[in-house]
Amino acid sequence: MSALTALDLVGVLNPPQLEAVTAPDGPLLVFAGAGSGKTRVLTYRIAHLIHERRAFPDEIVAVTFTNKAAREMRQRIEQLLGPGMAPGWTGTFHSICGRVLRRDGQLIGIDRNYVVYDEVDRLAAMKRSMARLGLDEKRFPPSSITARISAAKNELQGPKEFAAAARDYFSEVASRVYPIYDEELRKANALDFDDMLLLTVRLFREAPEALFRWQSRWRHVMVDEYQDTNHVQYVLVKLLAELHRNLCVVGDDDQSIYRFRGADVRNILSFERDFPEARVVKLEQNYRSTQHILDAAYAVIRSVPDRADKKLWTSAGAGEKVLLAQVYDEEEEAQAVAAEVQRLVRQEGFSLNDVAVLYRTNAQSRAFEEVLVRRGIPYKLVGGVRFYERREVKDALAYLRLLLNPHDTVSFTRVVNVPRRKIGDKTVQTLETQAREAGISTWDLLATPDGLGAVTPAAAGSLLDFRALIEELRAELEARPLPEVIGTMLVKSGLQAMVQDGSEEGAERWQNLLEFKGLAEEYTGMEGSEALASFLADAALVSDVDSLDEARPGLTLITLHMVKGLEFPVVFMAGMEEGLLPHLRALEEPGGIDEERRLCYVGMTRAKKRLYLFHAFRRHLFGTGNFNLPSRFLSDLPDEILMRPAGSAAPQKPQTVLDQVSRRPPAPAVPVVQRYATGQHVVHKTFGRGTVVKSTLTRSDEELIVRFDNLGIKIISASMAPLEPA
Repeated sequence: MSALTALDLVGVLNPPQLEAVTAPDGPLLVFAGAGSGKTRVLTYRIAHLIHERRAFPDEIVAVTFTNKAAREMRQRIEQLLGPGMAPGWTGTFHSICGRVLRRDGQLIGIDRNYVVYDEVDRLAAMKRSMARLGLDEKRFPPSSITARISAAKNELQGPKEFAAAARDYFSEVASRVYPIYDEELRKANALDFDDMLLLTVRLFREAPEALFRWQSRWRHVMVDEYQDTNHVQYVLVKLLAELHRNLCVVGDDDQSIYRFRGADVRNILSFERDFPEARVVKLEQNYRSTQHILDAAYAVIRSVPDRADKKLWTSAGAGEKVLLAQVYDEEEEAQAVAAEVQRLVRQEGFSLNDVAVLYRTNAQSRAFEEVLVRRGIPYKLVGGVRFYERREVKDALAYLRLLLNPHDTVSFTRVVNVPRRKIGDKTVQTLETQAREAGISTWDLLATPDGLGAVTPAAAGSLLDFRALIEELRAELEARPLPEVIGTMLVKSGLQAMVQDGSEEGAERWQNLLEFKGLAEEYTGMEGSEALASFLADAALVSDVDSLDEARPGLTLITLHMVKGLEFPVVFMAGMEEGLLPHLRALEEPGGIDEERRLCYVGMTRAKKRLYLFHAFRRHLFGTGNFNLPSRFLSDLPDEILMRPAGSAAPQKPQTVLDQVSRRPPAPAVPVVQRYATGQHVVHKTFGRGTVVKSTLTRSDEELIVRFDNLGIKIISASMAPLEPA
């Protein structure tokens, strides 16, 4: 074990960090601004507790929000204390709850060999549930029903509570689907992501002995990114901390950006109410960004009401000014960014891996991808088709889930005819209907004497062969290492022969399956079903950011929501326009603009050395072209920290490609007159009839928010849009 003395701490921690790391037992709230070393504080506090014999490693549970963060935390602790000294209970809420349920879930009727449905599987189960009720997917999109039920679970509402709380027709429909959907999951011995948390709370409430056992075991509870917890996570944390009250939470209300997932910033802002004896520490020294970048971010965030006041500072100096540029459209935006990236690499020594392009919606990546491909610039798209969502990998996962749990209906349906075995969709539907009427799974139906009487002899033979294959592989699972079982499965199932079809695409798909098999090597030391259960759980819970290959050369294209937790020397923020950032949806939602401010703040504080802000005069997005006003957040930025391309009165940067951007002469100034009033009916040549929601006079125009009868909300420039009073 390396020496971790008080002198060592003084040498690596600033005074507020040291206060947080060495704080005595009891509730501790650390407000950690962006780049202020919150991960360091959490890591060192855990190491300090262990080193000072205040806790053993297995008496600490540390909750992170990504698997990547959990891995990095374990590695840092072992660097400080030595191999094997990191708490084994370090992971995401879902991974930790999953392990708890495998150990104690049987107390509330959960089979320990349950499988976890990812988003694709959950949607398939939802469609089956809706079909049983005869619901039209066009009128009631399955993804929307899924989201409504997910929100209910995050509020700890079961089917009965959700039905009682339904206040609109769509919720009433969703409340009818909820119990059917739950029945589909239970029949398949499956949990969705929300179940893992909901059922852990249920376990602790209905089995007090289990709660006391886990409370006694975990004397210290640590939670990272506490501002992003939702209601069920908040309840879980409070339950676990009730006994010892040694709860340390680290977070930043300014970076609370996941309200659409149920995150509630009030959880961190009300911590002192929940724990009146809590010690509060603020970390305001930033170790990531230059002062100009921090000042820009503060200018955007400071007007959010009820925030914990903090202003980040750095000893790294002012650095380069923030570059603000207007372009004509998304094509010119992508061209300008690509050219500046090439200049930074060629002339200033940056690498492509140093660069990230951030945007509000996934659809904005299209223009960048097209330009980067034409210019031959490698890039990594975060949020595209993930490894575990590729067709061949999903097929392999479905086979493995059947080895662990042959009653998994979604997995059975997916691969019973992959590769083709002359088992058509009609045959599968017939089997499912019979099984449902008999109250058993499709798997059990295959073993009954007359279970195959309703299908053709050829299909019956193929079904029995399929069942025998799964049983054979299940037997091998208990006798051989997991990677070997996967290798056998790929051959005997026919997946290998199916993908190796001699094409270039087939070769790539086979490489993906080999990569999939290689990932199982990490679980070789574990026994049979335990190894498989852990492998499948980790695969289901991996996120887009977890799969980001930081070593592969290329700039990163990523949304503002996904970039949280990452940092880059150079950041380009694209689409800084009304309707995109802030997003249209935020204009009518209570607190929506504040959340968009926090999102903008998160994007800005990802930058270490250079920050570029782009807004387009015209943007073609979602099938329509709109004239756009610059984001209101840009007007918050003080001129003294900004640099603009040609045409600006601000100090000029040395000649770069951005000096060529958008040199169109400005129109002569004319007096701005308010022509439209709130509630006025108008007509647009393309968008049709609409109603003015809001009219705002700017320095150069009248900005209108209009709700169109057929297209919803749009932001329009009155001087440019073909708009007439109705």
